[in-house]
Amino acid sequence: MSASRFGTLAAIVLAVGAATCFGPYQETRAATVAIALLKLAGLVFAVLGSSRAARGFGRTEPQRRPWVVLAVALASTAAGQAVLAYHQVVLDVRAPFPSLGDPFFVVGALLFVWAMTSFALAAARSGLPLGTPLQFWGPALVVLLLLVLTAYPVLKPIIDAPAAPLPRVLNVFYPAASFVTLAPLAVMQRVGLRFRGGSLLRVWLPLTVGFAAVLVSDVMFAYLTTLSMTALDPALDFLYLLGYWLIPAGALSQADLLEA
Repeated sequence: MSASRFGTLAAIVLAVGAATCFGPYQETRAATVAIALLKLAGLVFAVLGSSRAARGFGRTEPQRRPWVVLAVALASTAAGQAVLAYHQVVLDVRAPFPSLGDPFFVVGALLFVWAMTSFALAAARSGLPLGTPLQFWGPALVVLLLLVLTAYPVLKPIIDAPAAPLPRVLNVFYPAASFVTLAPLAVMQRVGLRFRGGSLLRVWLPLTVGFAAVLVSDVMFAYLTTLSMTALDPALDFLYLLGYWLIPAGALSQADLLEA
């Protein structure tokens, strides 16, 4: 599927998702099943798009490996989402936390950091005129500085909340890993703005916004589970859905550029 056709499909899915998450039927079983399956479908498209982008590069090209790692990371995340969907769709119960899906989510989060860092390193070694090292890595430094400045006030309530050790560790790990992922993504966003007449922006803008949506979702999830709140679950579901459908849009745009 081309990126333009997928964009149309994604717009329809997100419109349906918004109506499902925030409409009058948000608390019904049908809504729960629909959102669970749409999240999983977005991740499947993301795996396929990243794999297709990887195949567009030669085996010796440095850009190939990051796309392969990204595809594996998305596949691991999809496996974790499949576990959650099994609870919601088949067992008709709220997915537990932690669950058997969390090992897959943890592996996926670590691979996301590896993939995005590899993208930035490959760009730095490409020989393109990307400015001084400080100019190139500046966006990542800004993101990491924000992480340092916000980590304590954001994560302290989660750390201090009464909870078992494993949920507490996971509630800190997921937002931190998502934030670190955004650092090299910010670098690639700058690269996208500088080259190919803005065509690379169609790759890195949806990827950046998609992972940013996942970051906000991870922070919200940590707070909601810590406080045992469910009122904001629809907003949480929609943000994950948004992230999971924007990421494949970027991957498919990269594949289209290579095949053009």
